[in-house]
Amino acid sequence: MKNTTQSMSPQEAAQAFYGQDEKSFSEMLSQLTVNDPRLVAIFQRTRQRFLDKQDG
Repeated sequence: MKNTTQSMSPQEAAQAFYGQDEKSFSEMLSQLTVNDPRLVAIFQRTRQRFLDKQDG
């Protein structure tokens, strides 16, 4: 995910996070969920819904 000094809209933030390629998203997810691996499934489901909405 790119770092930015500008403010992002919620849509831009979602795109920057969930719209990453699979490898980058997995790396970010492993960092975010290191203390609670149960969150992995939640982030993955949310990303899938986001990507499905983008395609549809």
